[in-house]
Amino acid sequence: MDRFDEAKGVRRVGIALIVFAIAFNLPYAWLASNFDYPDILRSPPGVVLAAFADGGAPLVLAWAAFALAALLFAPIAVAVAAVTRRSEDPSSAVAALGVAAGVTQAIGLSRWVYAVPGLAASWVASAGDAGARASIETTFVSLHQFAGVGIGEAIGQSLTAFWLIGVAMEQRRHPRFGGALAGVGLIGGLVLLLGLIEGLATVIPFDPGVFGLAAVVGFLLLTVWMIWTGILCVLRPAATG
Repeated sequence: MDRFDEAKGVRRVGIALIVFAIAFNLPYAWLASNFDYPDILRSPPGVVLAAFADGGAPLVLAWAAFALAALLFAPIAVAVAAVTRRSEDPSSAVAALGVAAGVTQAIGLSRWVYAVPGLAASWVASAGDAGARASIETTFVSLHQFAGVGIGEAIGQSLTAFWLIGVAMEQRRHPRFGGALAGVGLIGGLVLLLGLIEGLATVIPFDPGVFGLAAVVGFLLLTVWMIWTGILCVLRPAATG
């Protein structure tokens, strides 16, 4: 590939990254406005199931869009790792972290599309039957903890953080990006890791305090970092490491 074709490829990655960073936040914003996300995740199971049942098809579709966006993170992560590596360095290890992050987060989010709707419908249909509702709520909590807190948050968020840190370390030495952008990436990755403390509070009861906001702040920094990285790819496509 000549230098001109390579520059075009870098510019395309930049545009894709900007579009993805914005698009990924659209279902998140909708869920925040219409489902009290992410605060509702730590609400009693009956509250969550009732709210989910009230949301109907639009809520299921919003979760489907969110899960798809998480899955699309995998090819985006590979492309970003490729354009931020130095020419003599392999990017396969960092790219693999991004692919794993996208897949695991998509698995965690997909419970809202394929499992929770049935549980919510059964919970509503069992009104007046305390035993049936208790059983449904127990099933929901187990699924929520394993697929959501365990796979989606703990594993997926950790992999996202390590991918972000790995790419940011490469950016620090790359003339297209530089230290300021790399610093945002490193801080974002570390804040995402600190956000795991809040998940631990669901199994070891304690007050996570300010760490309860770390995941939200971390993903906000990730969004800023993605858009900034994309802009630099568009403006400096010919810069090489």
